[in-house]
Amino acid sequence: MSENRAIVAMLRKPREKFWRLRLGELKKLAFAAGYEVLGEVIQIKEAPKAATLFGRGKIEEMTKLMDELKVDTLIVYNVLKSIQKVNLELLTGRRVIDRYDLTLEIFAKNASDAVSKLQIELARIQREIPYVKLLTSLIHIKDRPFIRAGGEYGWKPKIAELRRRMKKLKEEIARYREEKLRQIMERKEKGFKVVCIVGYYNAGKTTLFNALTGCEKPVSDMPFTTLSSKYAKLRGAEKILLVDTIGFVVDLDPRIIKSFEINIDDMRFSDALMLLLDASDPAELFKIKVETSLNILKNVGALVNGKPIVIGLNKVDLVSDRIDIESKKIIAKEIVEKVLKRDPGSIVELSAKERRGLDNLIEKLISVLKV
Repeated sequence: MSENRAIVAMLRKPREKFWRLRLGELKKLAFAAGYEVLGEVIQIKEAPKAATLFGRGKIEEMTKLMDELKVDTLIVYNVLKSIQKVNLELLTGRRVIDRYDLTLEIFAKNASDAVSKLQIELARIQREIPYVKLLTSLIHIKDRPFIRAGGEYGWKPKIAELRRRMKKLKEEIARYREEKLRQIMERKEKGFKVVCIVGYYNAGKTTLFNALTGCEKPVSDMPFTTLSSKYAKLRGAEKILLVDTIGFVVDLDPRIIKSFEINIDDMRFSDALMLLLDASDPAELFKIKVETSLNILKNVGALVNGKPIVIGLNKVDLVSDRIDIESKKIIAKEIVEKVLKRDPGSIVELSAKERRGLDNLIEKLISVLKV
């Protein structure tokens, strides 16, 4: 069996909307992390089982399917509690990861700078400590090694080691953050206005950033290619800086967002936000992505004090139906009004790849920033 071969599983409520779209997003993330998804198991249930998430019969179904397909990894859409993760591993005899773990695996795969690596390690350790603590208690109670245990007494010192490492990571990240905030304040004192390009992964943020600044940052359709923020001057406006930063994903765990505090500071301390949306998305997925992006921005404090938000509808070159484009603009405007309680104004149509609509976008940014 191979850990690169997996099945996905999801617990959903009977009347849950758009679950198929959400499961599809999980499969995309799994592919980005290097997994070959060979099957899926769905359970429809009003409430999860406290100890295992899924019912016993459904777990037996998963185990049988994994036996048949010769896979060694179970990827669960729902975020698992430590007890659920441990019990699923015991009952299936497989490695079990959830959406949180999967997202961190992709982050780790794409991280190239020291700050990103530190933040990813911190998020992993914070996730691992309760899991390891639970394993410790189970190993001692049952007096036997666990499926992935390194010996009965190997876990206790590991918890202490993880806590020491977590403390050190927090101190290092705090130093980086202090330096980052100093740089942000320094730019503001020099009269620069900062626009942070935000939005869902694969909306074309980095392509737009390159087109507007002349930079040549790597571009990929895989999620989370950009983990570290980059600043550059907007062409035609010497006092406006653009920043390209981490992308969003549906149902992104708040604990992961909290771990990337340094990246979130770029959004919080910007003078305006440029929210980029993908016009080629199906309508229902488009709605989910707009709501996800706005709610994340709102929850991290990036939209306080009526901060201007400019909305760009990107990839219009991939949409031949004019009615579809206008429909997406109406959807985006209605969601902004519902979530933020304000009118976003006109939405700029763009094709960052073909460099269409860039002049209109630059004019809009200059206008809202009053420079």
